[in-house]
Formats: sequence, structure tokens, C-alpha cells
Amino acid sequence: MAGAVLQKIRDITESLNKDPLTLKKAVLLCCYAMGMRFAAELVLSIFNLYVGILPDVVFLVVVLVIARGMGKDEIHRILAWRDVPLAVFAAVMVMFFGVYIIQSELRNMIQNVFPVPDGFFDGWFYEPDSVFLTIVSIALFPAFSEEVFFRGIIARRFFRSQSTRKAILLSAALFGVIHLNLWQGVNAFCSGIFLGWIYRRYQSIWLCMIIHAYNNVLASFMSLPYIRTETIFHEERLRHPIWFDIVGLLLFGLGLLTVIVLSRSPENE
Repeated sequence: MAGAVLQKIRDITESLNKDPLTLKKAVLLCCYAMGMRFAAELVLSIFNLYVGILPDVVFLVVVLVIARGMGKDEIHRILAWRDVPLAVFAAVMVMFFGVYIIQSELRNMIQNVFPVPDGFFDGWFYEPDSVFLTIVSIALFPAFSEEVFFRGIIARRFFRSQSTRKAILLSAALFGVIHLNLWQGVNAFCSGIFLGWIYRRYQSIWLCMIIHAYNNVLASFMSLPYIRTETIFHEERLRHPIWFDIVGLLLFGLGLLTVIVLSRSPENE
């Protein structure tokens, strides 16, 4: 019975791995990968086992299996190291620091219109006691597995059959949807657009992983300034000071402009 189920899963995976990658196939691949992760979490919770990062490990294994099903050298091609000029790397870090500030304010705006229900995120995230385990579980694991899947597999294969713009938007949309909630999904979609663009330009999954981990670390450890405001209905709302939003826009604009200029230089071409 178990062998038949595994064979069925293998057959489905092989059919989804056949080019070209359509949106329907991409959605099914997302459902398969995320479904295996949730199934692992459910089984562990049923038996009252310590969950930790085990569901994330299952997701990573599934992603690598999907990549391996695309060809025996596909994982090597996805993870191939490509040098990125130091100036570009620095500009990207500045750009995404600005992106993080902008996304934080965007999240504030969404939460002011659609408040997060009490206890909605309870139990969603593994919360270890040490800083090291926090970085591993919140930053390193998601950065590696999600970038391999959404940029290395989904976006990379969309680039073969879709226009660059459409491939980036579709992969970013799927990246947002798999977060399964509005408050994270909108920002994930925005991040997915810029990550897809960076990946298309430099073909470096490692650069995308570093950016992804960097963004998650900022979200976990960086304290942002907030001010409280009141609506005419005396509802309390949180937002950033105007000066802080301007700083975010300036950092984003400066970083983006620098990346564009450096990308067009003869040396990088």
C-alpha cells in the first residue's frame, strides 16, 4: 500500500517536472511541497512529538527531490556559485534594507484595515530559546529551501516559457500565496518580485538566499520606531514616523539605482 502511494507520488512529480512549466503545474508543485510539510507537522503533532524545524526539513527534502526529478545535474546547476561584484552585493543590501522598512509600513497599513485576529499566529512558528537556533530556523532554513524552490525551480523554469516580467510576477505571486495569510503574503509577493529580478539578472541563487535570510533576520531582531495615532472613531493605529518611511524610500531608491547602473556597466555585461 505504502509502495503504491509512493509510486503514485513519484509519477505525479515526474509529470509536473516535464517542461514547459505551466501555471497549473507550478500550483500543483506548490501544493505538493507545502502539503508534505503540513502532513509532517500533522503527524508529529498527533503523536505529541517535538516538532521544531522537522517540517522545514521535510519541505527541504521534498524540494530537493523535485529538483532531482528535473535531471541528475539540476541541483548542481541551481546551486552553482556565480561571482557577484562586491559593489553590487553592497547595493543590494542597502536596497533590501529600504525594502524592509517599506514592507513594514505596508504591513502596518494592512493591519490597520484588516487587524490580525487574536491568537491567529499562535503555534505558526518555531520559537527556540537561543539566538543561534532562531537564526537557523527563521532565516537560514527558509532562505535555502524557499529560494531553491521559488527562484531555482519555479522562476527559473518560467523563464524558459514566459516573458521575464510574467515569470517574475507568477513566481512572486505563488511565493506570496504559500504564506497562507494576507499579512505576510503581500510582503512576500513584493519581496518575490525583487528576488526574481535579482535572480534573473545575476543567476545567483546564493545571492537570493543571502537576501532572504537578511530580510528574515531584520524581521526577527530589528526594532522599528512606531507612533500611535487615532481615527475619528477613536481606534488606535500604529505606523512609522514619516521620517523613517522617507529613509526607507531613499535607501531603496539609492540601492536600486546603484544596482541598475552597475548592471549596465561594461565589466558586468
